[in-house]
Amino acid sequence: MACMASSADRGSAESHRYFLSRRTVLEMLQDRGYDVVHHANLASSLNEFRSRFGQKPNPQTLGFRVSHLCHPSNTVVVQVVFTGTDAIKKGTVTEIYSQIVDRQNLKGLILVVQSNMTPYARKDLENSPFKVEMFQINDLLVNITKHVLQPKYEVLTEDEKKALLTKYSLEDKQLPFMLKGDAIARYYGYEKGQVIKITHSGPLVESCITYRCVV
Repeated sequence: MACMASSADRGSAESHRYFLSRRTVLEMLQDRGYDVVHHANLASSLNEFRSRFGQKPNPQTLGFRVSHLCHPSNTVVVQVVFTGTDAIKKGTVTEIYSQIVDRQNLKGLILVVQSNMTPYARKDLENSPFKVEMFQINDLLVNITKHVLQPKYEVLTEDEKKALLTKYSLEDKQLPFMLKGDAIARYYGYEKGQVIKITHSGPLVESCITYRCVV
């Protein structure tokens, strides 16, 4: 019992949730090809996170912006914003926009939310000139791609997609579907029309390749 007590987390559950969700977002953006290594240390421990942000982190201090590795001139930038526990209203969206430093180069906005959103706020976000993605904080506490049984996902280039469809005399709508709202599709930021190569391999599964079209 003493051993178990010594290993128990004595910090706040709130800071733990923010630590896990922020780490998953950083891993997600790294998997999408963004330069997060120079922005934050993915190996940072929970204690280091609490030392930096405290036991009751201010959500506004957790946000960050990163550029894509293929565009080092910062022409493709994504900004991450953590919202608080209050309902997200039209005024909240205005406040979120005020946190954006450079809208000209912003290609995407990722919101980590914890509460409901009003229809007016949702409409404002849908009309944004950049892509807006929303994730519930509870969905980010675990990185679903880290599971040992998860296959490998790769987006085919347009040439690869054309070659695949030509080889099997198919149209993309004849391929098995992957919904854009699927958890994996949302993690990698897949878009409609993309064809995903899925490689299954491991100690429990023989090597197998399948394809899905995002709809």
